[in-house]
Amino acid sequence: MVRKSYSVDLIKQMAECDANYIRLLKLVPQLQAYLDRSFEDYIPVNSDADVINRELADPEKILEGISVEFAIADLESSNEKGEEDEKVEKAEKDEKVVVQIRILEAFKYTTTLEITQKPQFKAWMTNPSMLVRAYHDANTAEVVSYQGHRHLQSRYAQPNPKMYCADEKMQVNAFLGEWLTHCLKVGRSMKAPAILFSTQ
Repeated sequence: MVRKSYSVDLIKQMAECDANYIRLLKLVPQLQAYLDRSFEDYIPVNSDADVINRELADPEKILEGISVEFAIADLESSNEKGEEDEKVEKAEKDEKVVVQIRILEAFKYTTTLEITQKPQFKAWMTNPSMLVRAYHDANTAEVVSYQGHRHLQSRYAQPNPKMYCADEKMQVNAFLGEWLTHCLKVGRSMKAPAILFSTQ
């Protein structure tokens, strides 16, 4: 049986990127400033007049460096407990798996965000790490780098030297959607008081 070559479903790809933009707006509310032009709300309180004037010339720059963090799981120790293990467990008791979304660059129509997960689980997996570009004039967001792989194409010939799937770009954007959806469903803001999440 002859295998059909992969053809790009542009409508499906754009729908995924548009949905990711909406998810990012929910997770990073500061991005709403692009839609309602409320950048002044994010000027640090202790800024002097020169800084404020400079930031108002390029108001998007105010958002650079802002980050949000969500705890998506608590770490648990599964070792048999020895004296040393108990010390480690006690230190890790409050440790959580955290997703951080940080605004790296902010321009008039685009924002580049870095999304990472910590702590590192080097023993058995590589933590996901992405650069995502949000296009505010088009209300869409796409992955521009995943685990250091940049300039992903919409379609790859099979086989290819880097062992990419035929629809690598679509898969990476779909993964971003799943990751952001997971943050929306189970993520807890790291700025929220811990008492809100304590169980009795």
